[in-house]
Amino acid sequence: MEQPTQQKKSLEPMEKAKLAMRLVSNPDFENEIDAYVSGKDYDEHSVNFFKHQIAIQQRLQSESGKLLNTGGQIVSVVMGALANTLKNTVDNTMEAASRKKG
Repeated sequence: MEQPTQQKKSLEPMEKAKLAMRLVSNPDFENEIDAYVSGKDYDEHSVNFFKHQIAIQQRLQSESGKLLNTGGQIVSVVMGALANTLKNTVDNTMEAASRKKG
């Protein structure tokens, strides 16, 4: 007689969402996930997939912070250049107007 294979359970969406909220900023997230699923008969593939999702989310947050910083620096440089151009234009206009009077 064949033994019925027992299906392991996957992490449920609500369960993953609650865990993700706690773990997305935790660099030690893998150990916390391992502790959470320990002894609960979870499917290893779904647990590893969830770990991968958290790692990607952490990387996205890190990279988006860098992009935001770079974007701020670019805006600052452009605004500085525009301010200098405007100042030079005003100075040149004032100089030309004073020459006309004199």
